Amino acid sequence: MHRVTVVIPLRETDTAEITLQSLPKGIKTIQVKDKGKGAAWARNEGFSQVDTEFVLFSDNDIKWRENGIQYLIDALDENPDASYSYGAYQMAGRLLCNQPYKETDLMIYNYISTMSLIRANDFPGFDESLKRFQDWDLWLTMMEQGKHGVFCGQTVFDTELKDGISHNGVDHNTALNIVKAKHLL
Repeated sequence: MHRVTVVIPLRETDTAEITLQSLPKGIKTIQVKDKGKGAAWARNEGFSQVDTEFVLFSDNDIKWRENGIQYLIDALDENPDASYSYGAYQMAGRLLCNQPYKETDLMIYNYISTMSLIRANDFPGFDESLKRFQDWDLWLTMMEQGKHGVFCGQTVFDTELKDGISHNGVDHNTALNIVKAKHLL
């Protein structure tokens, strides 16, 4: 696990106890308060301190499953041409992000969670001007750079349904249209 740094963005009053308790022992973590600048800023700020092969951005309410992060590492080790690996997850009883990587699907909708393992050398940064769908924008940006992901084939974490740090009160359709326009979709 010394190959991975987990970056956890936090609002000023948040803690990361739920996530920290579920992470494998000894894994390197960086917690960054967003200072009112949003999750994308906090993630980028945390990444500036990463010195490992892989970076994993994790929200503070994620319960990582045993071996969840190892499944993501294994997927990248088995697919050296992939820039990131992702898995399925359970949210409020629903299984999400449970499908293989396919560019044509990614151009229509986001099926890859922010909680994906990224090769640090391939990470282009989050667009801090976006208030929502920063993860979808990241995957589209990487795709436009000729990079791709790989599905690990496992459910890697659980979370509750809530209005997280990345929603910022922005209307779903408005945010969706901003990302689509940026990527000419």
